[in-house]
Amino acid sequence: MKTNRVADRISKWKQSAGQKRLVLAGLRMATLSLALIELAFDPPESSYLSPAVIAAVAIIYSGFKLVHPLRWYTSPLPRRVLHSADILVSAVLLLAPRLMHTSFALYSLNPVVVSAMLFRPRATVLTAGATAAYYAANFFSFPLADSMQNLSSMFASYVVALGLAAVLPYAVNFDTRRRIESGAISGERLRLGREIHDGVCQAIYGLRLELHLLRREAGHRRRIESRLGHVEALLDVAESEARGSIALLRSFRNGEPLLTQIDRSLKRLGSETGIRCRLEADGEPDIDEVVKLEVVTITEEALRNVARHSGARQVAVRARSVNGHLRVCIADDGRGMAGAGLKEGHGLTVMKERAESVGGNLNVASVPGQGTEIRVEVPRKWFPEIQTARQ
Repeated sequence: MKTNRVADRISKWKQSAGQKRLVLAGLRMATLSLALIELAFDPPESSYLSPAVIAAVAIIYSGFKLVHPLRWYTSPLPRRVLHSADILVSAVLLLAPRLMHTSFALYSLNPVVVSAMLFRPRATVLTAGATAAYYAANFFSFPLADSMQNLSSMFASYVVALGLAAVLPYAVNFDTRRRIESGAISGERLRLGREIHDGVCQAIYGLRLELHLLRREAGHRRRIESRLGHVEALLDVAESEARGSIALLRSFRNGEPLLTQIDRSLKRLGSETGIRCRLEADGEPDIDEVVKLEVVTITEEALRNVARHSGARQVAVRARSVNGHLRVCIADDGRGMAGAGLKEGHGLTVMKERAESVGGNLNVASVPGQGTEIRVEVPRKWFPEIQTARQ
């Protein structure tokens, strides 16, 4: 069932990424067609490059932009190179004529729209700013036949178009994205809660009833009695874990600050176990709700492990933002774990999967007798199409 859900999520992410690529390809082809038509019917009187060369460069580069894979955007260096090249080529096409010619004015907006649809707002602002600054510097540096009033009007119109290209994709998609994220989180939480309650808890209750009947029938046999007591103890642990998971799913609150939720978990741990708890942070991080859900769940699971297995006297949670990522460290002074436990023990595999599901990673450092430290690093902003490309 879990595999099917993951496959379904990946399928939806790929569909979303494909739709964005289709929209961007359509926009680039439309602006290229308009530019070539204007270039054919109204060629510039003077130009650094001939109209044929300008058209050839535009066609070849546009073809490349239509076929390059989305995965090239998943690492910082190729992403910056591709984006810088897009801005540069668009600027060259726009400014190739000695006298300003507007054939590729709309085409030059493509890098801004790409940034607005695939990247964070800061990248879009930088892209739009660089495009506008380069355009302005060259726009006013050449002798123009038009009056200054017409020149200013043309430039103002371009700046308005540039702003709309940068803002509209966010304005259109912001509410939809947040609504989808919020709905996905709430739906997943409730669904998992029902599954645990209707499945695990009911099964445990049934097993407990069967054990009670067996004890009545075989009460005179001490060995059976001992084994039944052991099984019953295991059921107590399983039931406690299941109910703890339900409590976690119910306690997560959309919109509530991350540090508030972690602090509440630490206070609960301290009151229930007597372990000294502290939270260290450099301010409330700005993270998406999907990322926050996974961080809260990982932290809660790590704290439950501290309570159940570590024998620790104190635990500290440290959170800090670094270069667009959030780093969270959960450290205790308990008994630690050996090598085998570091690989598979205490739900570590599930915690790693949670971190990786939002493009992050999780590492564990532990020395027997010296405590355990779990380090989580996740991007503060969640971009499912980029995560899909990595898969």
